[in-house]
Amino acid sequence: MRRLLVTGQISGQLEKIDLLKKAAKELHADAVVFTGGVVDEALRDRSNEGELLRLWENFFDAIGSIAEGGVLTAVLPGPADAPLRHFLRLGMYEEGEHPKLHLIHATLLEDTDVALCGVGGAITEHEELSETRVRISRNLAEYYLRKLWESDQSRKILVLSQPPTGQLGGNAGNPIVGEFLDSYHPTLCLVGGATEHRGWQRVAKTLVINPGRLADNSVAWYDASKPSDQQVDLLYLS
Repeated sequence: MRRLLVTGQISGQLEKIDLLKKAAKELHADAVVFTGGVVDEALRDRSNEGELLRLWENFFDAIGSIAEGGVLTAVLPGPADAPLRHFLRLGMYEEGEHPKLHLIHATLLEDTDVALCGVGGAITEHEELSETRVRISRNLAEYYLRKLWESDQSRKILVLSQPPTGQLGGNAGNPIVGEFLDSYHPTLCLVGGATEHRGWQRVAKTLVINPGRLADNSVAWYDASKPSDQQVDLLYLS
């Protein structure tokens, strides 16, 4: 798993998955990683449960077509993909239909020399139960991620729905994300974030990538086989 197509925040615009599928094929991606954000946060509170279920079902069916083509496809929920139990239930069903599709929320995925795990939604200091937002406490997130840090694989990839503060996050950045990076030093951290803050930077020993919003056609391409200063390209799909 050397060549990754990184994306997130499709915000209900499922037609963008056709562009993603095309790019994965043309770039010969080993994996597609979706950092969360199927539902548009601005529209979440105006959507009823039936509309949400149809959107998630259609999303998993569409992104499953990438996995069906033989590309490992890893998916997280975003902060507005709630209730989380319904999102995960639909995702688990599609996992059974597409062996290359993986929900990585609180779940370790290992492939060759890579270990990958994620926490979807907003990471908060304290537990906040909600039917309309995915919120995970810091302690629970650290519990979910312990198997990633304990993995024997040499390359560890952390996937989160929120960026750290600073260059990649702006005012929407989460300081807890930066604290995780300072504490655990994964090889790579893939985060959700706004297109205006898309980019990459080194945080301690970790390369952090914000691909921007798929709703804006923004993605990031990561190639571990290249020199460290040439591993990331920011792309607009067309």
